[in-house]
Amino acid sequence: MAVLDALRVFVEVVRAGSFTAASRRLGISKSMASKRVAALEDELGVNLLHRSTRSLHLTEAGQIYYEHGLRIREELDAAEAQVQSVTARPRGQLKVSAQVSFGFMYLAEPTTAFMRRYPDVAVEILLEDQRFEPIDDAVDLAIRMGPLPPSSLVSRPLCKVVYGLYAAPEYLARVADPLHPQDIRDHDTIFYGNYDLGAHWRFSLNGQPLDIEPNARLVINNLLGVVEAAKAGFGLAYLPTFAARSAVAEGRLVPLLQPYWNEHGSMLVLFRSRKYLPDKTRAYLDFITDWFREHLAL
Repeated sequence: MAVLDALRVFVEVVRAGSFTAASRRLGISKSMASKRVAALEDELGVNLLHRSTRSLHLTEAGQIYYEHGLRIREELDAAEAQVQSVTARPRGQLKVSAQVSFGFMYLAEPTTAFMRRYPDVAVEILLEDQRFEPIDDAVDLAIRMGPLPPSSLVSRPLCKVVYGLYAAPEYLARVADPLHPQDIRDHDTIFYGNYDLGAHWRFSLNGQPLDIEPNARLVINNLLGVVEAAKAGFGLAYLPTFAARSAVAEGRLVPLLQPYWNEHGSMLVLFRSRKYLPDKTRAYLDFITDWFREHLAL
């Protein structure tokens, strides 16, 4: 077991590119990760890594061991999943990665309901605004806003994502309401820095995309921050409906130019394609898909 544990750490260090990143993914300290790889090298009697203050590089022996170790790890993961599939109920630790705003607003309720149904499953939710590389070996499921670059991951749609224009009543009391997307250029705006269309906001006109480049005086790389700045009356904000929903219900934001709103893909649940998906993963995947369909039409 000690050798297998060290092999897992070694494979993760190579995949992550550093002991720091690997230890964070594995939930252990950097010193513990380093000790396990060092112990593996002592056991094998070879150096697996060239270490420097800036980077890590595989030795020739390390490359050979990594290729075999990666296959062994995949076989172990498949074996564990198959064994779990014959247990009476899902159990174990589940790690779910989600974008900060969506996870903050919408994951707590379905996840706690899931855990009440499956008391033998422990869940860790990691909120992070990664645009690409949405899942690694330390994560069972990732929830990301599509469309995403092509990958080997399997995706299941959770809900549609529609973008619209919003502003606070305080801001609209000072200016003329925009009547057409072109009018946005005359307004102060708050721009979401991780928006995947770059500097443009996309609307729809007669079924065709209409891209507008706003006067982005304020840029924030988190949707929660954009919502708060819009509620404070700074200017127009281009937001997915899930991010603005609560503020609209409270009367803190007003939807604008709704005939021009644009559907922008879906919120996706991503997971690795495996022959044997662990029961805990499959159960959570099915549960939250059903929950969003029943409770949250965005």
